Amino acid sequence: MKNKIFLLIIIIVIVAGAIVYANKKCTCLVCNCNQNVTGNSVEMFVVPISESDNFFRINVEYPQFKNVDPAFNQKISNLITEEINNFKKNSKDNWEARKATATPDNPVPENPEEPFDFIATWTPTQLNNKYLSFVINIYYFTGGAHGVNEIYAFNYDLNMKKEISMLDFLNSSQDSLNKVAELSAQNITSQLQSNGMQANDIIKQMIQQGTMPTNENFQNFNFTYNSLIIYFQQYQVAPGSVGSITITLYKDILDSNSIKSDYLK
Repeated sequence: MKNKIFLLIIIIVIVAGAIVYANKKCTCLVCNCNQNVTGNSVEMFVVPISESDNFFRINVEYPQFKNVDPAFNQKISNLITEEINNFKKNSKDNWEARKATATPDNPVPENPEEPFDFIATWTPTQLNNKYLSFVINIYYFTGGAHGVNEIYAFNYDLNMKKEISMLDFLNSSQDSLNKVAELSAQNITSQLQSNGMQANDIIKQMIQQGTMPTNENFQNFNFTYNSLIIYFQQYQVAPGSVGSITITLYKDILDSNSIKSDYLK
């Protein structure tokens, strides 16, 4: 009996210690911290959306933060809402079009055999008491040959209470953006070639247009203390079969090209 009581006490102590450790490790309002989060913890919560019926299957998680301009959180939630609404409308429209063109020999059922999927996940690059830098990945299928992948990056300066654009990151230097665009085109070409895809005239034109040094082309980026990570949407710089493309430019490469940023240490 004494051995059982002693064993029970040990179990209680272990469980209590694990709870204390978890609470120290995660200060989220809803504790859903990701191990990839770097730096000090921030107060935040993750909003889940789950919806399933005969037509749609929706699984979403996206972050909301304390101590930010409410417009920043609203921008994130608006993105998800608009994407889901567009997904539902396009799915229904595509399916109704199939039904309208169906023949008696090949009828189309009221609902698809498998529900159309919409999935949104988020990945932090850094979340600390200075900066929020993370990306939202969206996949959806609305009928047709294949699904679509989209990527949306967010960067926020907690001290200045403002979003960080690419030009902000580059100290408002258009010359630096020109150099980043040039490095990006070289990196993308190398990636495609390493995957066995030759840069023909069409692909060269896609790379050239998709990496033109504009804030719009480079709006999807994240950063760490020593790197700039740039995301290119599916179809932006390569055929859709390639999917989205990500490149990473480390601080030593940026420095060697005289590209400076106050956000890199």
